[in-house]
Amino acid sequence: MTKYQVEEIYGTTVVSSGTVVESDPMKAAEATAGQRVLPRALQDHWFRVVDEDQAAVYEYSLAGPDERPEEWTKLSDLGSPILGHTRESDAADEQESFYNCPICGQPVDMHDLRQVMWHEQPRHERLKPEIVKRS
Repeated sequence: MTKYQVEEIYGTTVVSSGTVVESDPMKAAEATAGQRVLPRALQDHWFRVVDEDQAAVYEYSLAGPDERPEEWTKLSDLGSPILGHTRESDAADEQESFYNCPICGQPVDMHDLRQVMWHEQPRHERLKPEIVKRS
């Protein structure tokens, strides 16, 4: 199994990012998308998968219409961030602060207790991607 960095992108804006452990990059993109993907062909909604060990970048888009529910719960609907204990860490530790939810497959940031609590519910939907403001 390989650790991939997967970003969901609309146009040129990254709306979500996380680490996914899978057997190949397409499966990593599908785990993030929650449905089947194909190699990208200039779609506005797409997924970039980076394999840092092999220095390779892959691009995928949804194989069909977006099958995810339109009325997703947004992360901001869960309230203000509830930050867990932070500590000094290096980049490798930062990647390990994410895990893939075993129920919906979405990457979960363990530094944000809202996300952890949401994904601990036995029946839940994936959280709707929101634009990440980067400074």
